[in-house]
Amino acid sequence: MKHLTLAAALLCATAVAPAAYAQDAELSVSTGLDFTSQYVFRGVSLADDAIQPYVEASYGNFTVGGWFSTGVGANSVFAGDEFDLYAGYSVPLDSSISLDLGATYYHYPQGGDFFETKNGGAGTYEVSASLGFGDVPLAPSVSAYYDLTLEAFTLEGGVGHSVPLGDAQSFDLGLTVGLVDGDGFSYEWGTATAAVSHAFTDDVSAYIGANFAVNSEDVLDFDRAINGNPKDNMLWLGAGISAGF
Repeated sequence: MKHLTLAAALLCATAVAPAAYAQDAELSVSTGLDFTSQYVFRGVSLADDAIQPYVEASYGNFTVGGWFSTGVGANSVFAGDEFDLYAGYSVPLDSSISLDLGATYYHYPQGGDFFETKNGGAGTYEVSASLGFGDVPLAPSVSAYYDLTLEAFTLEGGVGHSVPLGDAQSFDLGLTVGLVDGDGFSYEWGTATAAVSHAFTDDVSAYIGANFAVNSEDVLDFDRAINGNPKDNMLWLGAGISAGF
């Protein structure tokens, strides 16, 4: 689950957006492909090895995109595919603070038809709001999400730091903590990430990294579903490449 079509939140943001933003807007497109040894979303393991391509387009302060995940390897038959549509609008509050409003539709093709929910089995709708503080040390951010289908509220906070290793390389660190409160379930989680990034050009870059997650409860995870092994902590690797146009 990564990121729907923005609807009410996007319309509300448009109403308060200065017209000057649109005058200087330029269209940009980015694409990417990630490989992960475990697909973990908000502290929960959803699949073993997975390939995850995406494409995203931005025009001014608007962003729309699509993201896909499919399992690979021996256990991939047990892991359902996922296709997410998302959109957002960024509201610059001042030079150091940004507000991002967004919405996502998470779709699981094996669960049913597109835009069909089946109580979450085929898809869910989620809206979100995030605050980012770019000029503050560690660039902290806080985000709130509400899944309209599952009636689940998620609060997430994160920090990050990048250490230059050369003209084209950097060592990137991140830490995220969050809590989920849903209808009949709740838990907390934390995720730490470390990655080395390399920029081949101004528009093309790649990374390789390691991730570690913990969660507070024996919540649903992929290994338990397949092998009967509950997990409250997970270590996995990832690599990816991205390009912008």
